[in-house]
Amino acid sequence: MTSVPIINPGLAARKWLRVYSVFFADALAYKANAFVWMMTDAVPAFIMPLLWLSSFNGRAQIHGYTPSQMVIYYIAVLFLASAVDSHIMWDMAADVKSGKFNTYLIRPYSYIAYCGAANLSWRLVRTVMFIPLFAAILWVFRKWVHFDGAGYDYGWHFWLAILLGHILSFSISYALGLVALWVVETQSLYHFYYLPLIILNGQLAPLIFFPKVLREIALFLPFSYTLGFPAQIFIHGIGERTILFGFGMQIAWTVVAIVGAIGLWRGGLKRYTAYGI
Repeated sequence: MTSVPIINPGLAARKWLRVYSVFFADALAYKANAFVWMMTDAVPAFIMPLLWLSSFNGRAQIHGYTPSQMVIYYIAVLFLASAVDSHIMWDMAADVKSGKFNTYLIRPYSYIAYCGAANLSWRLVRTVMFIPLFAAILWVFRKWVHFDGAGYDYGWHFWLAILLGHILSFSISYALGLVALWVVETQSLYHFYYLPLIILNGQLAPLIFFPKVLREIALFLPFSYTLGFPAQIFIHGIGERTILFGFGMQIAWTVVAIVGAIGLWRGGLKRYTAYGI
């Protein structure tokens, strides 16, 4: 009779806590790298509100956005970029190319869980380091930012959109990282991915400001559902039906990314030739 292995929840929790602490310490060791990434995200959040504020030119609204809503939208996107966006594929590709990926195949936990722990630790470090910069930007735009709670949505729609947006971003970046098992050079692919991502994820402008054709196409692509979608919920920029549609798209694209990752993993392991060893 085959015995069933008994899983010790306490031991498993301690194991993952140790793995997470290692990643957290590693993330703290690269504070300069985190600062560069933060400044890359902060520049649009500082420049774009200034451009839009000058564009209002005395008008109360542009496409339904008041000057205050426009400023708060970009500040929300800036915060979400630190907490939600995942870029794990760069590290995954580097590990495959160097041969370090081999060590992960023999460790007693799944590779996706390992990448998830790395991603969460990096998100936490970036978010904590981002607080002073966030406070500085709030101070610069203090005239248009009010904390009376009016017009802001802190409800479950907002937090669920953040959670699903992060899962979606991680799932896509994880699938892209597994492409490194199939091809030697992935940087060109990743740079190409960032082109529509930066344009359509909401960092440049809310989708309502894009041409109608591009806006309708973007609604069925995953990019806007990581940053722009939660930010629009926060400022009450979209209605209930649009919110439910957005949740559906977040879940659908996450499923697509996970299914794609499974296929890339299974086929990639058969092709993997231990680069760098």
